[in-house]
Amino acid sequence: MESSGFQKSSNATLVQKDTRVKDEASDTIGNPGGPYASIYLDGSASPTTAPIDYHGIKAVTGSDQGIEQTPITGEWVSAWYYDAGGSDWVALGRALTGDDGSYDLPDTGYTAPNGSPVYTMLEANGTCATSHDMLLPSGSKVIVADIDGTLTLSDQEFLTQLSDVSYVPMMMGAANTLMQTWSMKGYPIVYLTARANEFRAETAQWLNEDSFPTGVTITGADSNSSDAQAYKTVWMQRMVTDFGWNVVAAYGNMDSDIGAYQAASIPNSQIFIVGPYGGDLGSTAIPNMDYSAHITSYVDAQPDND
Repeated sequence: MESSGFQKSSNATLVQKDTRVKDEASDTIGNPGGPYASIYLDGSASPTTAPIDYHGIKAVTGSDQGIEQTPITGEWVSAWYYDAGGSDWVALGRALTGDDGSYDLPDTGYTAPNGSPVYTMLEANGTCATSHDMLLPSGSKVIVADIDGTLTLSDQEFLTQLSDVSYVPMMMGAANTLMQTWSMKGYPIVYLTARANEFRAETAQWLNEDSFPTGVTITGADSNSSDAQAYKTVWMQRMVTDFGWNVVAAYGNMDSDIGAYQAASIPNSQIFIVGPYGGDLGSTAIPNMDYSAHITSYVDAQPDND
């Protein structure tokens, strides 16, 4: 990297005091060559064909204060990818963080291959976040899953994690096996959650620690948004209508998930709901707070996605 050590002594003091990393980094979904949409695209905006903008925020907070965060301003961030063919790291560009800790790298000319991350490094101390691009042609088959109460055991699990960085949220029965099974069959995974962008670090940490397969994670731009169904409907319609993807299974735990999936014309037989709302509005129920039987009876019987 082109620099080391903090440009501002106040930032060095900040990261010594607040040790919980709250980095954000953009994921992008769409079609090869466009259109596509970053997680930061406003809900009222249409997908774009402009160059992919690797955007994010560098911030920290205290170990027991996951809801709050303090931006790291005026520091260099550089973006990198690993060229496996050349066995070397390749720099894509660098930018200074702004007053809100944000950075933008809009003109790298690079699109990450599906499943391969772009690493955005805070040069001062080497902390890192990852961005993923999932660009699939029209007609591609994908799996969509909510997180809270769907992959985690309940919504409360995430709230506990926010107040205690050492807490590992409990998982819904066989949830990681469910996603692993779909992934091993060749189906790309989209994690669609109403969590705000401010919580991308905690989300990535949990998915990685519990061995969920790599995918893209769509988070909400507005931490104060109360309409999860409207937000998820926008993203489902982008996938189905704008990108022409075929969502072959959609998982959730609330009526708002059902409403968003139905608004994108996902058949009820492919809308799988765990918990007390299972079977509502014609959806297909996952019984016993566990995906094991569903994996055996349904997922294992699905064809590989070539």
